[in-house]
Amino acid sequence: YKGSEEGSIRRLMVRTRYFFSETFTSLRRNFIMGFTAITTVAITLFIVGFFAIIVYDIQGIIRSVKSQVELAVYLEDNISVELKDYIEQEVLSWEETEKVTYVSKDQALERFTEENEGSDILKEIQGNPLPASFEITLNNPEKIDQVALRFYDKDGNYIEGVNDVIYGREYVNTLFSVTAIVGSIAFLIIIVLLLATIVLIFNTIRLSIYARRKEIEVMKLVGATNWFVRIPFLFEGFFEGFTGSVISVILLYFLGNFLLIRGERVIADTMRIKDLAIVGSSNVVLYVYAGVVVLGGLIGIISSGIALRRYVKV
Repeated sequence: YKGSEEGSIRRLMVRTRYFFSETFTSLRRNFIMGFTAITTVAITLFIVGFFAIIVYDIQGIIRSVKSQVELAVYLEDNISVELKDYIEQEVLSWEETEKVTYVSKDQALERFTEENEGSDILKEIQGNPLPASFEITLNNPEKIDQVALRFYDKDGNYIEGVNDVIYGREYVNTLFSVTAIVGSIAFLIIIVLLLATIVLIFNTIRLSIYARRKEIEVMKLVGATNWFVRIPFLFEGFFEGFTGSVISVILLYFLGNFLLIRGERVIADTMRIKDLAIVGSSNVVLYVYAGVVVLGGLIGIISSGIALRRYVKV
C-alpha cells in the first residue's frame, strides 16, 4: 500500500513538472504573443483597478453629499402648537424619515446671526422675520421628491400650517443623475477592457494550439487523455493572466501611494469624508488588489478554455 501511494505521488510530481515544462516551452515559442498578452492584461487590469478606486471614491463623495440632503419645511408664524406637534408626529411616522429637527424662530435667528457675523445685513434686520421650521433627514435621499409632495394638497397649495418647502430640487436631481451616469460609464469601460483582454489571450492560446497541432495528434494516438492535453494550455492562459494581474497590482500600489493617497487626503480633510478607498477605514484598496489578481487568473483560464473548446477536438 505504501509503495503504491509513493508511486502515485511520484507520478503526480512527474505530471506536474511536465505540465509546467510544456507551459513555459509554449511561452518561449510564442514569446511575442505571450508578452503582448501579459502586457495587455497588466494595462487592462491596471485601468480596471484604477477605475474601481476612482469610482468608489466618487461614490463615497456622493454618499456623503446625499447624507447631507435635507428637506426644510417652513411653518406659518401663526401656527398653533397642536398643529405643529401634529405635523411633526405625522412626519416621524413616515418610513422614509430618519430624523426630524424642529428649529424655532429664535434658534433660526441665532443661526443666521452666527453665519453672518460682521455683515451689514444684520443692521437691516428688525425684529425676527425668520420662520420656524422642520429639518427632515431621510434614510433614502432619493425619495425626497415623494416626501416633499406630501406637504401639498390636491390643488397644489401648501397644507395648513406650512408656508414653504425647500430642498434644492434641481441640485438633488442633478446629483442623482450624475451618480447613475458615472456608474454606467465606468461599468461599460471595464466590460470593454475585459473583453479585449479575453480576446487577446484567446488568440495567444489559439496560436499555441496551432503550433503544437501535430504533437497533440501524436499524444492522442498514444493514449493521452483529454485533460492531459488541455492542462498545459490552461496553465499557459492562467500564467499570462496571473502575471499580468500581479504587474497591474504593483503599478496600482505605486500610483496609489504616490498620487491617489494625496488626493484622497485633501478630499477627506476638506469634505470630512472617511469612506474612501485608500485612506478610509475599510481597506477597500486591498480588496481591489485581491480582486484584480483573482480576475487576472480567471480571465486567463476562461480565455484558454474557450480556445481549447473551439480548436482542440479532444
